[in-house]
Amino acid sequence: MAPALSHRWRPWSGWSTRTRLLVITVAPVVAMCLAFVWYSYQSRQQEARAELAERGQVLARVLADSSEYAIVSGRYDDLRRTVRDVLQSDKAIWQVALFDGQRRPLLRLQGHAAGAPEGRYYEAPVVKRLIWITPQPAPGGPAPEGSRQGMTVETVGYLQVRMAPAALLAKQARRFHVELLVACAGLLLCAALAFRLSQGFDTSLQASLRALRDADAEKRQLLRRVNTAVEAERQSIALEIHDELNAVLVAARLESQRIAALARDVQPPALGEDIATRAQAIARLTLGLYSSGRALVRRLRPEVLDMLGLRGAVEEMVRQYEASHPDCRFACDASEDFDGIAPEVAITAYRVVQEALSNVVKHARARHARVHLARRNGMLHIDVEDDGSGFDPSASQGGIGVAGMRERVRALDGSFTVASDDRGTRIAIALPLQPAA
Repeated sequence: MAPALSHRWRPWSGWSTRTRLLVITVAPVVAMCLAFVWYSYQSRQQEARAELAERGQVLARVLADSSEYAIVSGRYDDLRRTVRDVLQSDKAIWQVALFDGQRRPLLRLQGHAAGAPEGRYYEAPVVKRLIWITPQPAPGGPAPEGSRQGMTVETVGYLQVRMAPAALLAKQARRFHVELLVACAGLLLCAALAFRLSQGFDTSLQASLRALRDADAEKRQLLRRVNTAVEAERQSIALEIHDELNAVLVAARLESQRIAALARDVQPPALGEDIATRAQAIARLTLGLYSSGRALVRRLRPEVLDMLGLRGAVEEMVRQYEASHPDCRFACDASEDFDGIAPEVAITAYRVVQEALSNVVKHARARHARVHLARRNGMLHIDVEDDGSGFDPSASQGGIGVAGMRERVRALDGSFTVASDDRGTRIAIALPLQPAA
């Protein structure tokens, strides 16, 4: 369930490299274009409403100034004609209404605007201005007492203008459609350019990836050949040591023992005893060299691998580490025999386990170590665990030993993972039972 949900929330996981490149290139452009379109639309809306408000206020003031005489005289024919001319010339006016000082309707004319009106209206007072002047004094004479002049302003009515935004919004919509068309053309041009660029980049990237894969395959093949050559040379050296050097040492030991036996008849007896002592010393030296040669042969080519198979060889190795390092307990857990494994897989598994246990002894300071072998899904799984101090796997990839194990495993198209902390280290390896030729 979890992988399905994860894949559902990550639909791009199945996309090709070209599709991802195209999305990465086009997505910012589309986002910018959408932001520009939204901003342009909002700007056009605000511009239309601002223009409508300005026009309504100006119309209300102008018509209010023209309505003073009509209210005072009670004649509205001239005002009605003036307002109709204004309504005919401006299709954004929805209604013009005239009220007296007590806001009682006097005149109401409907415009030719389409659509619903705005919720607000624009109002201007209709004022009556009365200028009065008192009599002036005679020239050179004193001014009459109380003479003065001034102007009285009285609000006699109100003129309201209601506007309908449909006409202005339609005008702005036409401008917006032109801008949208230009933006879409630019977006299509960018998409075509991005498609072309992604095509070329994807071609170059795929060629680079193929070259890297080919180089990696050649590297793995070279490593397999090197490892095979090294193991073959080790086997050749081990055979030479076993068949020639050890045979010579056996012969030298036998000859020294024969000399010691013949020394009993040598006169004087002291000389014979001295010869026998030296012959026995030579026998002991040849026996030591023979033991060293056997150990060297086992290191160069583990005979136990050919005799007992992978499971027996690993168990014998674990027993040797257990005997030679009593401060750490070693254990081996193998679920089955591993017959039918390719020889290069068996020797690689043996060498990897050998290197892992060697690192446990040298660096881990562990109290317990365990080796687990299992066969699952056509793969040989090897786990080596310890409870030592651990190390940082990211530091230089864990050292030369870990790098060597990793390269051995990768040469056979296997997987190699290392997890380490202060509670210990776990090395997990998976090798194909029959690697590709």
